[in-house]
Amino acid sequence: MTEELVTLETAKLLKEKGFNERKYLIDVSTLNHCYKYLSVPPQSVAQKWLRETKNIHICVYNCACGYGYEISKADNGTHITSSVYEGPNDGGKWDVYEDALEAGLQEALKLI
Repeated sequence: MTEELVTLETAKLLKEKGFNERKYLIDVSTLNHCYKYLSVPPQSVAQKWLRETKNIHICVYNCACGYGYEISKADNGTHITSSVYEGPNDGGKWDVYEDALEAGLQEALKLI
């Protein structure tokens, strides 16, 4: 079992919002990106960074249709948004927990 790294798309959003942890740097210059290096952390590190520095909490939940996410303020639980019918499966959810978390990370970063 390994921790899932964020996608390059999410890594770019993280960089734009101020995430720059050197221990997660990888060389992406050969991938035709505008960056030479990007911090590509595990999803859990990105989730914690959003919670601790941007006051945004991402909660992944499961239901009969699969997995979804809710985004709220970390300090008081105020609802911000959720993944209502946004997922790729027939029920509008994700079949895999990590895919729902990735979508939640991207949505949260776009809100900043």
